[in-house]
Amino acid sequence: MIVEIEVDKIRAGKFCLRDLDDIVVENMANSIKETGLLQPVVVRQISDGYELVFGLHRLQAYKQLGWNRIPAIIKKASSEEAITMHVVENLQRNVHINPIAEAQGYKFLISRGWTMVQIANKIGKSCSYVSDRLRVLHKLHPEIRREVSFPRGKTRLTISHAEHLSLIEDPQQQLRLAKTIEKEGMSVRKLERMVRKFRKVKESLPECCLCMKCQNYPCSKIS
Repeated sequence: MIVEIEVDKIRAGKFCLRDLDDIVVENMANSIKETGLLQPVVVRQISDGYELVFGLHRLQAYKQLGWNRIPAIIKKASSEEAITMHVVENLQRNVHINPIAEAQGYKFLISRGWTMVQIANKIGKSCSYVSDRLRVLHKLHPEIRREVSFPRGKTRLTISHAEHLSLIEDPQQQLRLAKTIEKEGMSVRKLERMVRKFRKVKESLPECCLCMKCQNYPCSKIS
């Protein structure tokens, strides 16, 4: 059932997987003004109003237009269910989402007693997908996490790169290799091979390769 809700009574959800894009909001506002809202936002009722489950850009477009009420579908959902609904909606639409915020959502679910199997089943992904996201959150160098969360320009560093980098134990080694990826445009496949070899033979490598301080890193032994 679709109802109209005052926009001021809707607050953002706990985990926002997409940054607000002003251009998207502007285009959406123009479209809504001409043809109306084709898809209502989805909210859940909380003690002091409503929490947005998905529809952030639509809600912001209404605010930009100065319209006070927006069509909405009210879902009966716990905070955990709201998170999984938010993730599924964005994954199904295949839009770019913040992988670190996504992982924080999974961490929250686990703190509430969920298992990785339950999360994976709920979002329609594999357990390894969930595990990889969580590893990035916990193991990756903070600077690389920021770059993955808030890409600057045409970055060459993707979440797939980050997942492989997080397999390296030393955060400084991760950072040095991340800079090489940015500089040389290293493919994910090449990085995967390099990390696999590095982890396999690191005990026998000379110190220059282990600390990654030499100018010739990555050397021929692991490239």
